[in-house]
Amino acid sequence: MINETYDVIVVGAGHAGNEAAAAAANLGSKTLLITMNMETIGKMSCNPAMGGIAKGQIVREIDALGGYSGIIADKSAIQFKMLNLSKGPAMWSPRTQNDRMLFAEERRLCTRNTPNLDFFKIW
Repeated sequence: MINETYDVIVVGAGHAGNEAAAAAANLGSKTLLITMNMETIGKMSCNPAMGGIAKGQIVREIDALGGYSGIIADKSAIQFKMLNLSKGPAMWSPRTQNDRMLFAEERRLCTRNTPNLDFFKIW
């Protein structure tokens, strides 16, 4: 893999790195995703939620661009909730609470099955 040529190299396999690498690969670029630990790809924080007013906007934009976060959140959800129903419709926002382990497994599976995307583990 060291001797190969890549169009795009993404350093860091967190949520943003995964989405950036997947977007580049899905657009046909030969892409390399570099990570320190293959087992922490897609790991969620201590509050495993996707959605809400601000983060929900980002998830919708990622979804519109062909990203995977919203799809994976739906697959790994343990609770769906509509927030701010006591306010006007402009403030309503869907949110999921997710199974952290299942989310990470789905993220790794989805990322590994993306054509044109290779991985490199450092250290």
